Amino acid sequence: MCVAIPYKVLEVKHNSWAEIKVAGTRHKVSLQLFPEVEVDNWVLVNLGSVVAKIEDDEAREIMHLYQEIAEAGTL
Repeated sequence: MCVAIPYKVLEVKHNSWAEIKVAGTRHKVSLQLFPEVEVDNWVLVNLGSVVAKIEDDEAREIMHLYQEIAEAGTL
């Protein structure tokens, strides 16, 4: 099972890779599937590649649900 976490895009280089951040940690990911991603977009990542671009409200909702799960101790 894969769990997708929303990441905020900090930097885009040549539409081929992006630097993302979540919880203070930065990662470099491929944009081959979503070259249209821009700085400040929210994305979902799997195995080092962006697999979806999502809206701000969807990213907030996902993070809220993960927080509820963590607080319930079921994850």
